[in-house]
Amino acid sequence: MKIGFYQSCFRNWDLEKTFAWAKEHGFGGIELHGGPRYTFINWKEQAEGKDTAGFARLQDKYGIPIIGIMHGALPYLSPDPDKRREAVETIEMLIKAAANAGIKVVSTFTGRDPMKTVEENIDLFAEVFPRIAEIAEKHKVTLALENCPMYEFWPPVHNIAVSPYLWRELFNRVPSKALGLNIDPSHLVWQGIDYVQAVHDFKDRIVLAQAKDTEVLPNVLRTEGMLTLKWWRHRIPGQGDVDWNKFVTALHEIGYDGVLSIEHEDPIWTGSDEKVEKGLLLAKRHLENFV
Repeated sequence: MKIGFYQSCFRNWDLEKTFAWAKEHGFGGIELHGGPRYTFINWKEQAEGKDTAGFARLQDKYGIPIIGIMHGALPYLSPDPDKRREAVETIEMLIKAAANAGIKVVSTFTGRDPMKTVEENIDLFAEVFPRIAEIAEKHKVTLALENCPMYEFWPPVHNIAVSPYLWRELFNRVPSKALGLNIDPSHLVWQGIDYVQAVHDFKDRIVLAQAKDTEVLPNVLRTEGMLTLKWWRHRIPGQGDVDWNKFVTALHEIGYDGVLSIEHEDPIWTGSDEKVEKGLLLAKRHLENFV
């Protein structure tokens, strides 16, 4: 198992600079951000096969693979049918871009209609995602559901793929093997979910694993309660409450030999490139004890 990172924390860097920094510091993979806030990649051209040589050149030059593309905040289950259609078109573009570049995984959230119950959203998922799964199957790409609830970042979008119970429901409703899981323990620990057992239970669906930590703030929890969502915060691995020895051991036990992708959203280690770099290196140093 190697350690990589999700490149969205360097969205002001072009890919050449990102790959060079990753090589210098011994990272083993890069997960690309597929959304519009990263302007150095023209995904439409990638999907049309116009610039795939650029990805290949970077991977060959630096010896670092692109392990996936991530674009989460797409309103697949929006009550607005035009937004649903645009979401499907966007993920189809990214799937085609991935296939053209030889990238095997595209990660996303499911979205959620906030005016409907979870059960009704599962029904919507069963209507919308078979078409997306067919596109992924056709292009031999796995569409990985990431498990961030999205309550704190993108309220209009949300995500229902947030727990083992819901993963099972979603995979049962759309059983395509082109659907997988990009598992992130940071979103499970604050929900009180056993993230180690989740790894074992979904060993056949995990195609990518992200490394982000969560720190529970008991003093805030005691005074503001659970509903504020201010009683926890994301941290880099090793500075929160995830037991990385147990989580990584579980990945080893199921035979996961891919990249553990650090997702840097730690407010302590943000504010400048230097702090982001330091945060990533501290996270890498901690994870190296277990991989």
